[in-house]
Amino acid sequence: MRQKDDLSLNFYLLRCLVALVDHSQVTRAADALDISQPAMSRAMSQLRQLTSDPILVKAQVGLVPTAKAMQLREFALRILHEMDQLLGQAIAFDPETARRNFRVVATDYLECVFMDPLVTRLAQNYPGISVSVCHPVHPRNLNQVLESGEADFCVGMLPPAVEDLRHRVIFRDRVACIAANGHAAVGQTLSPEAFAALDHVVIKPTVHAFGDAVDKALSQLGLARHIRLTTPSYLSVPYLIEKTGMVALMPESLAQRFCERFALATVEVPIELPPYDVYLYWHERTHHHRDHIWFKEQVMLDLKSAG
Repeated sequence: MRQKDDLSLNFYLLRCLVALVDHSQVTRAADALDISQPAMSRAMSQLRQLTSDPILVKAQVGLVPTAKAMQLREFALRILHEMDQLLGQAIAFDPETARRNFRVVATDYLECVFMDPLVTRLAQNYPGISVSVCHPVHPRNLNQVLESGEADFCVGMLPPAVEDLRHRVIFRDRVACIAANGHAAVGQTLSPEAFAALDHVVIKPTVHAFGDAVDKALSQLGLARHIRLTTPSYLSVPYLIEKTGMVALMPESLAQRFCERFALATVEVPIELPPYDVYLYWHERTHHHRDHIWFKEQVMLDLKSAG
């Protein structure tokens, strides 16, 4: 009992508790908080002593959080949220002297479109500020990723499942199609049937594929694209199609960049589609943080300069 009495449930342990429940594994929880695996193991041992609960228990699929741990997670999040709001208002943020890494969930498409000018300017003016790009996650996990602090922001097309997240439009894009120079479809006005019959590369970073809107329009005509290859990466596409007869739907902003650097050209898409919006979105718990407010301003500044 003496050892337990000497322990205190501090904010660090509360964050560790949330990470352990959310990730159900010590290593992943440690990665989420950017601490070592032994440090997370020690935190779990302390939490077990303080709560008289194992926190994680073995199951058929690995480890799962106990019912008590899940209940404690809700209390922990509430306390951390209130403290984050208090500190976000009270503590000044000076980007010229601060050391801060912002974690952003984005596809390689969005890295190409706006990340390079942002990071370049930040490096020139704010030596202690850095950016880490995380791989896209399943839309149903976005709330958890932002709520737990595993990421600070997400960039992309806002899925309906996360409309309750804070968000703002950062730019507008359109659907385009690219193929190798000399492809028979370049410069032609194709029918929907002829377009669907082409050999398509489908880009699918998560459960949603780019070009879903085109597929929906084609399906209403009783058509479907002839898919030759599916890939999660936008950046591999120009290499895949430059020497082949395949075509690929992709954002117009990225298609323009690829056509400037590779032997590629655009192909007319015989489906009228409105432009779509790309969002920056974040969790309510960080909405009033001065560092998050500053980073959002930097993102918009670079996009306005590019426009």
